[in-house]
Amino acid sequence: MKANVKFILPFTIVLLFLLVITQIFVIRKNLNTQNERKEILQEGIRLQKKEFENNVIISLTKVRDRLITINSESQGTYLEPVKQINPNYFVVSFYNQLDKELLDQFVKEEFESYNIKEEFQIGVYDCFTDSIIFDEFVSKSTNDTSKYKPQRWEHDGFYFGVYFTGSLHNYETEEATFPFILLIATILILVVVLFFGYTISSLYRQKKISSITTDFINNMTHELKTPIATIGLSVDVIKKSIPDGDESDANERIKRYTGIIKTENKRLENQVERVLRIAKLERGDIKLNFETIDMHDVIEGCIETFIVPIQERSGELNYQLDATETIIDGDIIHITNIIYNLLDNANKYSPDNPIIGIKTISSENQIKILISDSGKGIAKEDIKHIFDKFYRVSTGDVHNVKGFGLGLYYVKQMVQKHKGTIQAKSEIGKGTTFVLTFPTKQE
Repeated sequence: MKANVKFILPFTIVLLFLLVITQIFVIRKNLNTQNERKEILQEGIRLQKKEFENNVIISLTKVRDRLITINSESQGTYLEPVKQINPNYFVVSFYNQLDKELLDQFVKEEFESYNIKEEFQIGVYDCFTDSIIFDEFVSKSTNDTSKYKPQRWEHDGFYFGVYFTGSLHNYETEEATFPFILLIATILILVVVLFFGYTISSLYRQKKISSITTDFINNMTHELKTPIATIGLSVDVIKKSIPDGDESDANERIKRYTGIIKTENKRLENQVERVLRIAKLERGDIKLNFETIDMHDVIEGCIETFIVPIQERSGELNYQLDATETIIDGDIIHITNIIYNLLDNANKYSPDNPIIGIKTISSENQIKILISDSGKGIAKEDIKHIFDKFYRVSTGDVHNVKGFGLGLYYVKQMVQKHKGTIQAKSEIGKGTTFVLTFPTKQE
C-alpha cells in the first residue's frame, strides 16, 4: 500500500501539472485566435468602408456628369469634383443652379445602381449668396423628419452635399474575451487542484498520526515485555519454592493459581509479540529469510500442534494433502505463522465439536491450500473487511473470542510478501474457507 501511495502521489501531481499547463495553452490559443479573428474583422470593415466611400464618390461623380450633360453651360474643371468632408458627408462641386427634383432623382438612381441603401439628406449651397438653397431629407422612411444643415465649404459657385444620417458600417469588433466554457473548466481545475492539495495535506497528517500511533504501540508493547518477563520469572520462582512431595491444600492452590498465571501471562506475551510484529511490519523492519520449504512439512507440523486441542473439544481435523508440487521459496517462521493463524481462527470461531479441514492441490506451478471450518460463517458485508487491520466482525456485546483484529491482517501481508494470494469464502451457518495460493519452485 505504501509503495502504491509513493507511486500514485507523484504521478497524480504530474498529471495535474500537465492538466494545468494544457489549460493555460488552450486559453492562450483561444485568446490568440480571438485576436486574429478581431484583426481579420477589422480589416474587413476597413475594406467595406473603403468600398462604400469609393461607390459613393463614383455615384456622385456620375450624378454631376449627368447634370453637366443636361446643363448647356460649361463647368469649371476641378481636380476633386467630389470630396469627402467626413465619414458621413460628401460634397460635389457645381457652378449652375440645380433642380431639386432632378438632383434627388439622379442621386437615388445612381445610389441604387451601386447598391447604396443608407439613408441620406441632400443640401444645396450657393456660394455667391453664402446661403443654403434647400435641404430636404430623402429616405424610404416617411415618418422621419430630421434635418441636417450641410457645413460651409470654401467654393466659388454652387455645390451640393449628401449627408448619410445613419452610422455607416457600425460593426462592433469583438474584444478578446474569456469563453464561458473555458472559464468553467478553469474553475473546475482550480477546485480539483485545491481539493487535491487538501487531500495530500490530510494524507500527510494521517501518516504522521499513524506514525505516532505505531511508535506509541511499539514503545508500549516493549514496556509491557519487562513486567511480563518479571511475572513469568516470579511464577517460576514460586513454583520452585514448593517442596517436592508436599500435597497440602495450600500448596495445591498455589500450584493451580501459578499455573493460571503462567498460562495467562504466556497468552499476554503472545499478544504483545503479535502487536510488535505488526508494528515492525508497518515500519518495514521485518526481513524475510527465504529458503526452500516443503509446504506439506509445514502443514503437518501445524496439524500436530492443533490436533490435540481440537480433539479436546470433541472435534475433527481432517486433511487431504494431494498437491504434487509442494516446494516454495519462503520464510519458514512466517509461513508457519500463516498456517497457524488460520487453524487457530478455525478452531476459535467454530462451535463445540468443530470440523476443520485442510486440503492441498497443485494448479499451474502453484500450490493451493484450503483451510475450512464448520463455524457460523461471515456475512458478505464483513468478509470484504476481515483482512483490514484492527477489524473484527461485530458480535454485539458478546466477546467470547479475544483478539485485536490483527491476525488476518498479518496473514494477508505475509502472503503478499511471498507473492501469493489469499481469499475468503463463507456462508452463514455453514462455515468459512480460506484459499491460499503460493507459486511453487520449479526445478
